Amino acid sequence: MKLFKYLLFIALFAGITLPLLTSCSNDDDEASPIEGYWYERDDEDEPSTNYSMWLIKNGKYVFVYTYKSYITKSELKECVDEAFRSNKVSNSSVYIGDKGTYTLKGKKLKVTDSTDGDVDYLYVSFQKSNSVMVWEDEDHDEEGRMYLQRYTEE
Repeated sequence: MKLFKYLLFIALFAGITLPLLTSCSNDDDEASPIEGYWYERDDEDEPSTNYSMWLIKNGKYVFVYTYKSYITKSELKECVDEAFRSNKVSNSSVYIGDKGTYTLKGKKLKVTDSTDGDVDYLYVSFQKSNSVMVWEDEDHDEEGRMYLQRYTEE
């Protein structure tokens, strides 16, 4: 009887403490800050220039652009979603610029174009609580820098 109480106590103790130990870990997977919708307007001084948007998700990306200033960001989002699912965009003013896969290791972003297999290496940093992503080429010069703003619903 004493052995039975001892084994029952051990089982009860293990049943209470093991879930507490496993649930308190801090290694939960968080979404990568790079994933999501990002937009860029090439030239802030000229309002009618090229507008573009990226969708980066699950190791894949797509980039669409337009030269029409009247297309809203939400319309671009619809086009980038369509391009992500298929290889076409129904809006004749929006074009697919690039589509492929990516890997991010630390700050180094490897982007592989699925159409021609071109590989680009970029360096990524974030500003303003991950709402601005900065892409730099290997030279880290101003000309090779691109600022992308996280898209949020308007």
